Amino acid sequence: MQVEEVRINSVSEFIEKIVQLDKEEGTEIFYRGHADRDWELLPSIFRTPNGVEKEHLLFRDMVAHEPQSFSECKSALDYLVQMQHYGLPTRLLDMTTNPLVALYFACQSVGDVNAGISAGMQIAGEHVLGIILNDPRARDFTRKEANLMIRIAYMAGALAGASSATALHAAGGALAALLDEPMTDSSVLNVALFVADSSAKLGAEEGVKARAKDGVIYSFTAPENRVKHYDSDAVSVLTNLAKCKISEQCSASTPSVEDFNKQPDIARLCEQIKVEKPHFLPSIQPDTLSSLFFVKTKNGNQRITNQMGAFLVFGLGLNLRKEGDNAEGKAYLTKGVHAEIPSEWIKRKFVVPKEKKTKLLEELAHLGITESYIYPGIEQYAKELKKKYKL
Repeated sequence: MQVEEVRINSVSEFIEKIVQLDKEEGTEIFYRGHADRDWELLPSIFRTPNGVEKEHLLFRDMVAHEPQSFSECKSALDYLVQMQHYGLPTRLLDMTTNPLVALYFACQSVGDVNAGISAGMQIAGEHVLGIILNDPRARDFTRKEANLMIRIAYMAGALAGASSATALHAAGGALAALLDEPMTDSSVLNVALFVADSSAKLGAEEGVKARAKDGVIYSFTAPENRVKHYDSDAVSVLTNLAKCKISEQCSASTPSVEDFNKQPDIARLCEQIKVEKPHFLPSIQPDTLSSLFFVKTKNGNQRITNQMGAFLVFGLGLNLRKEGDNAEGKAYLTKGVHAEIPSEWIKRKFVVPKEKKTKLLEELAHLGITESYIYPGIEQYAKELKKKYKL
């Protein structure tokens, strides 16, 4: 199924396109924004080498090391949401019910760090060459001093171009790394400071351009039976997978549901679920385990509230193996393969051109969608104030 793509050049244009989308009866709409349109629609646990194999260890090690951070968690979903918050790979994929939040994420800067480094170094090299050839202060430079200026410029440009630091930090890093001998000539030091600062600023600007990628916003139309609340049994089944190992011998083709639930891996999964739901009956359906569900989670922190956050939780994949004379083969559940998002769930893709990202972020800021809103906290607001007053 071919998904319609629409290019977005302004926030007003995006809103106009969104309100034109018809909500189908019996469905709910969710959004997700990617800063790079080439990113896959997969949770981080599946994008991390050997992530699913170590999932149960990641879960337990994290809780064992930081128990106080999980003291309010009542369910496996609560734990995974908290782990996602701290950057640990999980089987949750962030969603939002607010298209403007998705647009904000699609407008972020991301891309090829090496391209940023190359662009930063190139512009810094051209810049410092102009200084050495044309700046009156550089006329009496020795070869050693000129070489030092070139090295400072290249390092500052590369650091800033890679976005590994702000331009100011990049300049400081270049000076700290290379000015290891005291300079008696203040004019040389002044030129060095100027070279570091100006090269870093130019490198940062060129790096942003070189690293830039088109973004994308996905609009999902989810069937109501695939949308669950935080206390759903189906959600408990999939989220508790994070605590369990699933062998390659877990059959999804058993004669009955009772036989399916007697398998050792499924029996252990039921035990984990009963920890949070003592009255849970061991009657998991095989197709539940190989499903995906949109989850309306609790607004447990201000970030989720502001982002109007939801999640798409991924179940197990299926492996078909031929056995004996069975031409169709038997289906086995596995963590090594993930469930796939049905293409018919993706209603539309809104492409954000890389050259429009800065403009779109400025327009979003007029509507209150800023970094300190998306990530509420004093540190983010302080960062915005410094930008506002050009500090």
